[in-house]
Amino acid sequence: MYTLNINGEDREIDAEPGELLVWVIHEKVGLTKTRFGCGIQMCGSCKVLIDGEISYTCDKKVKDMEGKKITTREALPDDHPLVTGKIEDAAATEN
Repeated sequence: MYTLNINGEDREIDAEPGELLVWVIHEKVGLTKTRFGCGIQMCGSCKVLIDGEISYTCDKKVKDMEGKKITTREALPDDHPLVTGKIEDAAATEN
């Protein structure tokens, strides 16, 4: 059992230590804007903010996410670069 802070809410998650964050967010939490795409950090379908930094979730294990602040597309404004797909603009937005 892990406690993850997702979109400002602490959630108790029953998951295996090696389970990928993308699956936990999508399948166990039900936030479906975070999706599994390529699995090799290329397509961006699985990107979220982790402690304010844009990050892939297809390579993050749930056991390493306790104590971190995870923000999905559901909690971001429609014009946020992560939502619009204009990731190159995100650095200016997040600083």
